[in-house]
Amino acid sequence: MRSTPQPSLSKFNYNQRRLMAQPRGAGTPQALRLPQDLLYLFDRYAARREGELHLSVSRSDALRRLLTLALEETEDVAEAEAILRANEPRMSWEEL
Repeated sequence: MRSTPQPSLSKFNYNQRRLMAQPRGAGTPQALRLPQDLLYLFDRYAARREGELHLSVSRSDALRRLLTLALEETEDVAEAEAILRANEPRMSWEEL
């Protein structure tokens, strides 16, 4: 009597691992080395946000939020400086 072939467990594990390796959120995973004191600050910020939001906040969430805030601030500062420069009277080389 012949038995039907059973699916290979290694194939199942391969497919399962492939599914687990896919990114969970939007974006591309990145790896970077950070000093321990900076990691401590990210963790402290995450803990503070958890207390404010009453939600779980990971180190990655904290890093994304802080980077977004810093980049928005930089853009706002650059825009403000451009407005100030546009309103400054222009000087010619002769006036210097």
